[in-house]
Amino acid sequence: MRNLSETVEAANERMEVLESLRESSIAASRVVIRGTKRAIHAIHAHEPHAGLLDDAVSEYGRLYASVRNEPEILFSGPVGDAMMELAEACILSSVIQKIDIPSFSALDITPQAWVLGLADCLGEMRRILLDRLMNGHTDGAKDIFADMEKVCEAVMTFDVPDAILPVRRKQDVARGIMERTRTDITNALLMNRVSLRYDPKDQS
Repeated sequence: MRNLSETVEAANERMEVLESLRESSIAASRVVIRGTKRAIHAIHAHEPHAGLLDDAVSEYGRLYASVRNEPEILFSGPVGDAMMELAEACILSSVIQKIDIPSFSALDITPQAWVLGLADCLGEMRRILLDRLMNGHTDGAKDIFADMEKVCEAVMTFDVPDAILPVRRKQDVARGIMERTRTDITNALLMNRVSLRYDPKDQS
């Protein structure tokens, strides 16, 4: 047992390093998440969001660089949450701009975080669709609904254990979002048809 004390000391030093990295990664993850939420808010408010999203991507890049060789931290909850939120914001931005959706490898995130972010994107797309309906832009609403159908179909293709990808609950949520949105857009189109057929002169 001559090396016991040395090994214990080395293990303690390693734990101290991991603890410090964990604390810094939690703080950095919060910064990333705040940045992605600001970018998404700007999208809904019809304000410029590219700079906000670039800042969030840069913040994540620094976070990833600091923990990329530390799997205990890289695959922990806080960093995973930052990955998921980043995926959601980047995918939503790409959908709105009608450009290619960035892959998980391009974002330096896990495939799991990318899929979960894709699923969450449906809720934000629904908000945009409803905004268009409220403003009478039915063609724009139908356009984004078509994109929602593609995203939902992609999310539903994943059928793996929750231990690998905890997506089943989000798939159930996605189904509900699509059903409600299909009803909303159908009702809006029917109301438009009725209003077009209505002639005030007929009531005189």
